Amino acid sequence: MDHFTETTRTGYGSNIGNSFKGIFFGIVLVIVSIGLLWWNEGRSVDQATALKEMQNNIVTLPNTTYDSQYNNKAVLAQGNVKPVGVVQDPIFGIKSPVLILKRKAQMYQWKEKTSTHTEEKMGGSTETTTTYDYVKDWSSTEISSSSFKHPHGHTNPPMAYKSESYVSTATMGDFQLSKNIVGQFSPNQSFGDLTSLPKQIGDVTNHGSFLYKGINPSTPQIGDIKITYYYAGGGDYSIAAKLNNKNIVPYTTQNGKNFVFIRSGIVSAEQIFKEEHDANAVLTWILRAVGLLIMFIGFNTILRPLVVLGNVIPFIGSIIGAGTGLISGILTLILGSFVIALAWFASRPLLSLSIIGIGVGIAIMLSIKGKSKVAAMGSTPPPSPNSRDDVAPPSRVETPIQEENNTTPPPSPNSGNMPPPRG
Repeated sequence: MDHFTETTRTGYGSNIGNSFKGIFFGIVLVIVSIGLLWWNEGRSVDQATALKEMQNNIVTLPNTTYDSQYNNKAVLAQGNVKPVGVVQDPIFGIKSPVLILKRKAQMYQWKEKTSTHTEEKMGGSTETTTTYDYVKDWSSTEISSSSFKHPHGHTNPPMAYKSESYVSTATMGDFQLSKNIVGQFSPNQSFGDLTSLPKQIGDVTNHGSFLYKGINPSTPQIGDIKITYYYAGGGDYSIAAKLNNKNIVPYTTQNGKNFVFIRSGIVSAEQIFKEEHDANAVLTWILRAVGLLIMFIGFNTILRPLVVLGNVIPFIGSIIGAGTGLISGILTLILGSFVIALAWFASRPLLSLSIIGIGVGIAIMLSIKGKSKVAAMGSTPPPSPNSRDDVAPPSRVETPIQEENNTTPPPSPNSGNMPPPRG
């Protein structure tokens, strides 16, 4: 059986106790979110400053012939990169004169997928239904079945072979590239022809374009392993870094950032730094969103006891829940905007004040709309109880129940509005 459903009931008293215990956890989440937001803004400023420093100092070399006037400077070298020697996978004997040879190993194994749905019952108790589904799939990561809720019949064996990369040194004209530099190239070309290798290599079979440990790749079994190869070959590249004599090494900025930017083909310095600035902005927004979401969850957890107290009648609990969600959103926008603005205040005070003003303005608009929504919910009469089954016992009872088809997806969290992007 690969589908399991378990239902547990928690009494009203236990729910109240757990909600009050959760206040401390909510406070911790708010503190963590403040730290994340503050760190992210500092990281973003440091990265942008370092990128601008290197961009202002970089010199595009006219060719790949060494010239001492460019020594110890930020340079953009453009030209043909050639591997030195060959790289080889020592286990299966595959070798080639490339920059990087990557072995990608995937094992056919069990994966556990879970979903949880919680329903409030009349009297303040809750009923939580958790569904466990076990599916077979290919994965490059070894999945430990010992952590499964239902490991019996879903056991994964150890992964016999794992992914690995083999890197060579290289040259670009007069310049030398170490393995640390070459290792940052992207091995995205498929190494599809393995016909020169033996049909059988140890316990794996050569199928021409991949190696296979198992009986039949068309009908894989748990524990079967499929191995494919990718590589980064020689060719034209653009490398923004530092020239140290004839060696291309990372460029270190005044704030301690180490930069090596590699692009396939001939790419200008302007294009490279535009892409890096854009990537920094995207990462900043992602971390802002994560920080604000953690803060919202933290405030919601702190206010959770109010919802639990109202859940004696689920309809009343829903109204209170909408109100606490609104309050959590407003507090998140105000405090989150303040933290982000404060992190920027030293370098851009006007932008900081603008962020605070916009955040407070959005919070006020959200408050006005939210009040009308909660009022509308309150005008709807609560449903009458259907049966005595809706009344939960006063204490917590946990009873596992297995069912075949009772999967209800968990509710998705609501995300708040974001502060304006950094300039």
